[in-house]
Parts: sequence; C-alpha cells; structure tokens
Amino acid sequence: MGDKKCRPIIIPLILILNKNKVEVLKILKITLAGLFVIVAIGAGAAFFYLNSKQPQRSGELNLKGLGQQVKVDFDKWAIPHIYAQNEKDAYYALGYLHAQERLFHMEILRRLAKGQLAEILGPKLISTDTFFRTIRIQQFSEEYLKHQDQTTPAYAATRSYLAGINQFIINGPTPVEFDILGIPKTPYTLADTISLAGYMAYSFAAGFKTDPVLSFVRSQLGNKYLGDLDYNLAPKQPLKLLAGTQKSMQQIAGLVADIENKYSPVGFFEGSNAWVISGNKTRSGKPILAGDPHIAFSCPSVWYEAHLITPDFELYGHYLSGTPSALLGLSRKTAWTLTMFQNDDVDFFLEKSNPANKDQVWSEGKWVDLISETQIIKVKGEEDVIIKVRRSKHGPIINDVVKGFAAKKEPIALTWGFYDFSNKILDVYYELAHAENVFEAGAALRGLHAPGLNFVFADVKGNIGWWAAGAVPIRPLHVNSNFILDGASGKDEYLGMYDFDKNPQFINPASGYIISANHQPQDFGTGIIPGYYNIDNRAKRIEQLLGKKENGWVMEDMKKIQLDTRSNYCLKVRNSQVKILDRIADLKDDPLSSNALKFYKKWNGDHTLNSIGPTIFNTLHYYLAEMIYKDEMGPDLFKAFLNTRLPDRSIEKILKLQDSVWWNNIKTDKLESQEDILKGAWLKTIAHLKNLTGDNPAEWRWKNVHSVEYVHVIGRKKPFDKIFNIGPFKAGGGREVPNFLGYNISPAPHKITMGPSTRRVVDFAQPENSIGINPTGQSGYFFNKNYADQAEMYIKGLYRKHLLDKKEINKAKVSTLIFNPGS
Repeated sequence: MGDKKCRPIIIPLILILNKNKVEVLKILKITLAGLFVIVAIGAGAAFFYLNSKQPQRSGELNLKGLGQQVKVDFDKWAIPHIYAQNEKDAYYALGYLHAQERLFHMEILRRLAKGQLAEILGPKLISTDTFFRTIRIQQFSEEYLKHQDQTTPAYAATRSYLAGINQFIINGPTPVEFDILGIPKTPYTLADTISLAGYMAYSFAAGFKTDPVLSFVRSQLGNKYLGDLDYNLAPKQPLKLLAGTQKSMQQIAGLVADIENKYSPVGFFEGSNAWVISGNKTRSGKPILAGDPHIAFSCPSVWYEAHLITPDFELYGHYLSGTPSALLGLSRKTAWTLTMFQNDDVDFFLEKSNPANKDQVWSEGKWVDLISETQIIKVKGEEDVIIKVRRSKHGPIINDVVKGFAAKKEPIALTWGFYDFSNKILDVYYELAHAENVFEAGAALRGLHAPGLNFVFADVKGNIGWWAAGAVPIRPLHVNSNFILDGASGKDEYLGMYDFDKNPQFINPASGYIISANHQPQDFGTGIIPGYYNIDNRAKRIEQLLGKKENGWVMEDMKKIQLDTRSNYCLKVRNSQVKILDRIADLKDDPLSSNALKFYKKWNGDHTLNSIGPTIFNTLHYYLAEMIYKDEMGPDLFKAFLNTRLPDRSIEKILKLQDSVWWNNIKTDKLESQEDILKGAWLKTIAHLKNLTGDNPAEWRWKNVHSVEYVHVIGRKKPFDKIFNIGPFKAGGGREVPNFLGYNISPAPHKITMGPSTRRVVDFAQPENSIGINPTGQSGYFFNKNYADQAEMYIKGLYRKHLLDKKEINKAKVSTLIFNPGS
C-alpha cells in the first residue's frame, strides 16, 4: 500500500532526473563539496579545540611566584623529572604539572569531600553531598588548620604546591570536562588539601557500613545470629533503639554502600599487599620491597608519578590529586609502601534526646544544646537544598542524613579518628619523605592518627621495618566498638589513647621478612586491636610463596608473587560446599548440574583466564550469601553487608555449622536446612551461568565473565563512554588473591571495580632499576597519548622502569620544559 501512494511523486521525479542528469550531478557535486568543506572545517575546529587543551611538556613558561629556573625532563611515559634549585620551587613545579594533567580529577575529589557534586552533576548527587556535609570533612578541615603550626617545612611545601596549581588555573587551558559541565575554576586552599586527606580517611573507615549491620544483628536478631557471624559477643546487654532509629542506621549503611558502588566518581581505598625481605634472604644481600595498594579503579588512575631533584633532596613519589605528600616513595636511600591498617577508628554513640527540646541531649548530668549549622547544597538545574548539621560532644549527628528523620527518633553521633587536631597529616608525610633510614621513618609516623595505615619500609643500609600507624583509643573493658555505644551515661567514653610505641610494629625481625595484607595484626601487648580486617588469605598465600626458598630472592620472584592468582580460602569454602552438595541426591540426576560439579571439584584455586572454578565459585558465593542473610537483614543492610569484610569470614564458618539459625528463611513457613539453602543457591548458580554463557560448563571460563573498564566521570553516560573510558579488558586475578582484581559480591559477569593502583618492586642492590606500572596512564586528558599507554601492559602483568639515574633520564627523555620566574 505504501508503494502505491508514493508512485505519483516518485515517477515524475525519476523523469525529471533522467532529463536533467548532467545538471543534477553538478548540483550533487557542489552540495557534496560544500558538505565536505563544512565537515573538514568542523573536524579542524574540533581538533584545534582538543589539541589546545593538551598538557605542555616542552618549551618555556614564565610563572609568577617561582623563585629560580626549574628544568623538567619528561620520559616516554610522561613522568616529570623535576630539577630545581630548592624545595619550594620543586613543589611549585609539581603543583603546576600535576594540575595540567589532573585538574578535573582534583576538582571532582575536592567537590566530593566538600559535598559539592550536585552543583555540577545534578540532583542524583544530593544524598552524597548531604552525607559529606553531615560528616563535616570540609568544616573540620577549616577548624583543624586553626590548631596547627603552619610554620613547618611541610606547610611551606604545601603552599608552594598549591601556588603551582593555582598558577596553572590562571595561565593554563581549561580542561574539556570543565567546559562540558560548566565548572568554574577556583583556587585551591590548604583546607582543600586537608579535606582530601579526610576523604581518604573516610574511604578507609569500614565502620560506617559494618557497625550498623552488627548492631542490627545483635539488637534485633540476637546473640545466636551474631555468634554465627564469627563475631565476639559484647559482654553487656545491647542498647535498645527505637524502630525508627534502627531504620535510620540501616538507611545510612545502604547509602554508604551506594556512594561507594554507584555515586562516587573517584576510587575508594580497598586494601593492599606489601612485603619486604631483608638482605640475608636476597641474592644481592640488600632488601627488596614490594607493594601494590588496592584502590577502586577510576579514570584517570589514582597516582600521579613525579621525580623531584634538588641539591639536597631527591624523591620519586606517587601523589594523590591535590596533595604534595608522596604516599609511596623511592630514593637511593629509602623506599616505602603502604596498606590499610583497618583499625576501628569509627564509633557511633546513641544520644539521649530531651523530649521537650529535640536540639538538646543529656551529657554529664544535664541537658546540653547541640551545636547546629546551616549548609546550602547547590543543585544543577534545581533549587538549592538547605540542611541543618547538628553535633554533640561525640561528633555529628549521623542519622540527620536520613530524609524525614523525626524528632522522636534518638540522635546517633559519629566519633571518628579523623576529628583530631593533633593529627599531623602534612608533617608526617613530609618527614617520611626526608627520612634517611628506617629509624627516622618510625619517628615521623608517630604523628599520624588517621587514617590508620601500615607502612612497610626499607633502607639501603639493610634495615626493614613496619608500623601500624594510627591513633588507637583506650576503650573501657566492657565496650565492644563494633556496636552502637551509650552516649548519655558516660560509661562508654574513651579513656585516652595508646602511645605509638604500643602499636603493632617490627624493625628487622628475626624472620627476615614482613608481610602486610590488611589481616589482623598479632597482640603486641595491648590485646587485639579492634578493626575490620580482611581474611588472612592473601597474607598466608604470600607467606606460603615466600617460604618456598630460604634465600636468593630477586626482583623477578616478587613480580611472580604480585601476579599470583591462587586462593586457598576459595578451596576451603569450595570443599565445604561440595561436602554438602554431595549429600543432595537429586542434584546428580541433572546432567548440567552434575557436569558443573565435576569441573568445580577439579578446580585448584587459580583465577587464570581459562579457569572455570572461579566462575562457579563467585556466582555461588553471591547466591549463598543472599539466601542465608537477606531475609533477616532486609535490602539496605544486606547491600551494606556485601560491602563489608563480613561475608567472607562468616560464610566460611556457617558452612561448618549445620544447625546455624541463619539457614532458616524467616520469610517462609518451612524450616529450611543447610542442604535446602545450598541446593537453592547451587541451582540459581547453574541457571544463571547457563543463561549467561551456555549449557557447557567447559565454556564457563573466567575470561568470559571477568573484565575491567576504567570509567571516567563523564564516561558513565553513553555515548561518552566510548570517548573517555579505557577498556574493557579481560583479566585474570580475583577477590582476595595476591593479584587482587576485585568486584562487588554479585552473580557473573564480574565487572572489576578495584585492584592494584600500582605494582612496585624496589631492590636496594640497584634502586635505580626499580620497577612499577600504572593501570592506565600518567595523563588525565583523554586526547593525550599517555592517557592509556600502560593499560594493556598492566593487564598482561608487565612493568616499566622507574628512572632515577640522571644519565638514563637524559637518554630516555622525550621533551624538556623550562619554568622561568615571571612577574
């Protein structure tokens, strides 16, 4: 019918075209030529625009505020080797160079910490902004600076670094992302740097998710449930929370999980591996240090590498955006890496509210006013949101975050180690960078109170050391810090802080090596320090590999350990699962189930590209957790639970407890058994993998379900992902193995969200031959050749050299940029 209707138009048109074919062709040629010119002009304009945003790595620049000339040699990876006559100019140059590669990354981090993302990213970020305003990172940072001695060398270096950033903001091109999102360029301040440290401290603080989960289990489900989670029971009766208050804490736990998984535009710190071997176990007779801090992946990647050289100071450092402090460092004399301490520096206190005045709480025998402040959250395209932030002597009222929090619900205050004016955040890292040996490093770390970090250190003289750095509170004996505490009675208050010398630490241990992998440290005389430690699977695997030979270790051996993918934990859990599955007779009647179980039983624990076992294990791990815990916890707490260290530890225990109360599904009338739940989880796993990858378990290979894509903030929306994101890449590795390429506990496919933010190995026989790698590239600009030039190398397990030697730098340099003092 459609063809017939068109014929009266089409037929005359054909006749005209046939009659005037030459004229029509001329018109077409002219039209196409015009279109080509327009496209060419547009393409040229686009290229000119994009190229004008490139970081400058050659030529000369005159910079106001610079004292003396600075020369910067760039190697092929865009690593700047900064030659300055003094530290002030070196840090100034570092700030300028860091900003020209990562200004947008700095801006996003700064806005996240300050609660200003909704202003540029829209209303979806209101809850995130509300949360960060409520925990007062920015407000505290401004107060913190008033209590500091700002005349120290660390503050001088930081001011110089910020001056370099701000000079780039004035002189340099505006990043493309600023143009797209309409972000105004504003100067950076000392308070911004402290805020960024606060965000790092927050991302370490697992108590935000874990304490609400454990408090709910204890108070609402009971000690039997709690004990089967493999957690120690508190010796006193739990605090009774109103239903609304309990609900508010569940919502907070869910919100924190969402911020981590959905809304945070930058990486969270997740874990890490670090170890050091003394010279008596190495072939060279000098220490070897290895480290790979685990951080949620982002684009650009977390670290900016830079090599600072002055007449009396040298450091090859890894720097976070917006800070001059090298969190990872290397020189010819010293080197260090770090992991998360995982100590519990977060406590929640239930306050007793005055029935007659919701802004008063009971404290020290009287009603005391809460301190209130108004915060205005600007929202892109919508009206401003005004919130009231309240705090008691214990800290901010955390459940004020929850929309519609009513006066009749009890306020719960947040006490956090970051809220400590004696925390010498900037001074510690500056002094660490200038330490000449292990002993000076330990002295520098005394001032770090939060975030809690393990530092693993070595020096060229042959010393090795480890310190769990962070302020550890002395809590009353009856207090279990994993639960909400009593803020009204005064009985749960801190009794002080342990001296740094009481923290876990080693210098030159008799074993000849030190391993730190976020596992619980031993008792060093003050008891086991409360914390949110990972299972010890990585630590034990690294120790197992290090124990394979007594001595003769070389750098190549360290690389193999960093890239190892075997999980003995998975094998233990798999064996427990199989023991139960073998008791379920009807599973053997299904050919697919039976075939899959055969592959599962043969698995050796490796997470290589062609392994089948991890595909089955990780999907089963999720469905088993869902069927065991979700009915009791509800969606918000279960979401938070999956983002804690609890599932791995508790599932291993519960599989050995045939009569655990967790096996029963409280949503049904039936009393479920261990076999019922495991059978259900297994059948869900088989059905899911069949639907995802087909009905042949031989094809359920890890490479088909385990991949990584490095996601840029703007690349979260299509079609911008094709421009700004890097990947995806198929990858080996997995959760809680040395080559930690992890993901949220979920059914396949598994999108890798976190992993080694760098892999480094330093051999003090030749520190100038130290090696490392970046997950993506040094540049933060998507149109630059160094944006993704290391991505494939990283996935393949390759490394590149960290250049220290001046002759090698001269041979390897691809360009030179000169900074001259300007006016």
